[in-house]
Amino acid sequence: MQQTAVEWLEEKLIDAGLQFTKGEALEIEQAKEMEKKQIVDAGNRCAFKQHLHSDRINKMSAEELEQYNLEPSYTFGEEYYNEKFNK
Repeated sequence: MQQTAVEWLEEKLIDAGLQFTKGEALEIEQAKEMEKKQIVDAGNRCAFKQHLHSDRINKMSAEELEQYNLEPSYTFGEEYYNEKFNK
């Protein structure tokens, strides 16, 4: 199973001998929930965008498809990251 970034950091801090106060432990749990929500939201947006994208491509003419293939493209994940974190 994979770890999220927050889970990884928490594990590293514990391995280094850091002991959390109740307040800090609560903040870590809140960070995990925030990260989970971001991951779920990104997945949902990606699935929806992929559906719209596929529908758009299916309706393109051969000339439009040729022009579309020449345009630079980003993955939905890159778009999500840039929207949310790359300010």
